[in-house]
Amino acid sequence: MRQRQSRSWLLIAATKAVKYFLLSLASCTVAYIVSVALEFGFLTTLAIAILEQLLSKVSVLVLCLVVTAAIAESLKS
Repeated sequence: MRQRQSRSWLLIAATKAVKYFLLSLASCTVAYIVSVALEFGFLTTLAIAILEQLLSKVSVLVLCLVVTAAIAESLKS
């Protein structure tokens, strides 16, 4: 029989962070496309501002979390 490998809490947190980061990126993209199609200037400007300010910072944080989880998992085995 195979033994189940237990996943660490850091790996679970990293995968959830990546999942919700990609979901938020997709939703911002959809909101931007809809606002451009319906000619909502304010919503378009807001979507661009959110993407400019938060995307780079959050992507670096998620990347650091994933790298830390990968290093921790490789050291565990």
